[in-house]
Amino acid sequence: LGLDLKRLALVLSALSVGIGFGLQAITQNFVSGLILLAERPVKIGDWVRIGDQEGDVRKISVRATEIQVGDRSTLIVPNSELITKSVRNMTLSNPMGRVQLQFSVPLETDVAKVRNMLLDLFAEHTKVLADPAPSVFIDSLAGGHVNFNSFAYVRSPRDSYGVRSELFFALLQRMETAG
Repeated sequence: LGLDLKRLALVLSALSVGIGFGLQAITQNFVSGLILLAERPVKIGDWVRIGDQEGDVRKISVRATEIQVGDRSTLIVPNSELITKSVRNMTLSNPMGRVQLQFSVPLETDVAKVRNMLLDLFAEHTKVLADPAPSVFIDSLAGGHVNFNSFAYVRSPRDSYGVRSELFFALLQRMETAG
């Protein structure tokens, strides 16, 4: 046939190396998928954060995991990223979500009144849990302001953002009414 076996062996070797590198990512994602299915660090229905994206895990396949994010789009994450990068699973050990309100008021403000106002708002909101109890702290005094930080808990991290917004609206309305 006139083929030089050395050249053919060289071409086949180079082709094998190229295919090997090409399959490396697929193999890595496949193995990571098996690890995910065995160890279950994330499962369907979990609320996770990867980088600056967060959402509901909708599907876990051998190659990738689908996460529905806040704008209702689907984020497809290679399984190797779920194994090799930091993933925050907000529902793995505890299904509750946390609501955090941080804000400042002028130094002359009656801080006890603000604290009581916040605790009342937490108690009145139907989605805020009584246990664990909400808490209100003064974080710091700076620039003529008192910096408040407060926490309350809701049944699911999916509720956190909406409840946070509702509480801020109610707080602003009460502060305006109180003067």
